[in-house]
Amino acid sequence: MNTLNKTGLGEVLTLFPLKIKNLFFSLNEETRQSIREIRLRCNKPIVVVTKSGSSFLAVNSRLTYILSEALPTVTADELSEVVKRACDYSVYSHQEDMKSGFITVKGGSRIGVCASAVFDGDKLVSVRDVSSLNIRIAGEYLGCADEAVKSLFYSRASNVIVAGPPMCGKTTFIRDLVRQLSNGNTGRYYKCVLADERNEIAAVCDGKYSLDVGVNTDVLTGYTKKDAVDIALRTLSPDIVFCDEISEASEARQIINGIMSGSAFVVSAHLNSAEELYLRPVCKLLVDSGVFDYAVFLGTGDSVGKIVRIINLKEKYNEGSRFVRFGNNGNTDGELLRQVN
Repeated sequence: MNTLNKTGLGEVLTLFPLKIKNLFFSLNEETRQSIREIRLRCNKPIVVVTKSGSSFLAVNSRLTYILSEALPTVTADELSEVVKRACDYSVYSHQEDMKSGFITVKGGSRIGVCASAVFDGDKLVSVRDVSSLNIRIAGEYLGCADEAVKSLFYSRASNVIVAGPPMCGKTTFIRDLVRQLSNGNTGRYYKCVLADERNEIAAVCDGKYSLDVGVNTDVLTGYTKKDAVDIALRTLSPDIVFCDEISEASEARQIINGIMSGSAFVVSAHLNSAEELYLRPVCKLLVDSGVFDYAVFLGTGDSVGKIVRIINLKEKYNEGSRFVRFGNNGNTDGELLRQVN
C-alpha cells in the first residue's frame, strides 16, 4: 500500500505572509494533504490545485469554486517578500535559476516565477517585477513505483522512459523508484546516480537529502543533465542513472552514449500519448536508438502517479505484445506482464 509523506507543504507555508499562512493552516488536514499546486498572482485570488482541479482559498477555512470579491488576494509587495524568503534573502545568488523560470525551496517544492525579463543586448541577465508564482508541492508517495520495480528491474537493470503529461507524478515516481532500487528492494543494492538539475528530487540542503532517495544513491545537484551524466560516467561507476524531464537532443545523445558505455538509464519526458514517443523529436531519438527497453506511462486524475501502460520498446514490430495495461489500482495483468518479461 502506498503511503504519503507531504514534506514540501510545510516548507512552502513558511514563505507566505502570516494572514495567508493562517488560512492554509485553518484548512482541514485532508484538504492540505491533497494540495498539488498553489498559485499566487498579484491582486488576484489565491488558486489551490488538487486532483479535483483549481479552486480558490476562502477566508472561512475552506476552498471554494465560487469567484467573489471577498476572496483574499496577494499584493505585489507580498509576492516580492515570498521570493526573497524563497531565496533566503539573497535574490542575486538565485538569478540563474530565476532566469530559467524557477526557484527550488527546502523540501523540494518548485516555484515557477513569472516576471519581466531584463536584457543586456541579446542576453537575458535578470528578471524583475514578479507578477505571479506557481508553487508545485513536493511529496513522497512511498511505494508508487512498486509495480515498475517488480516487473522491470528484478532480473536486471532496464533502460526506461517514464512518460506522461504535466502533473501526472513523474518526478515523484522517479524519486520512489530510485529509493527502492538503491535500498535493495530487488535483492540487489544498485549503485544509483541522480542528476537532480533543479534539486527537486532529493532536495539537498547543506549536503543532506531532504527527501528519501535511498542509501546507495549519489546526487549531482544543479548540474545540467549533460554535465551530470558526463561526471557520473567518468567518476561514479553507476549501475543506473536517473534524469528528470529530458527535453533536448544533446541530453538524449549523452544518455544514449551512457547506455552504450554500460550503465542503465531511467529518464522522464512530457508526453500526452504513446504516439508522441515517435512524434516528439527528443523521444523519437531515444526510441530509435534501440537501447531503451520500456516506456512507462503514468495516469492523470485519480490515477496520478499510477502506471496505466507499459510499452516494450524492444518489440517494435510485434504490436500484439507491446502493451501492458494497468488498472486504477496499479495491479498488473499477469499474462501480459509475462509477455513483457
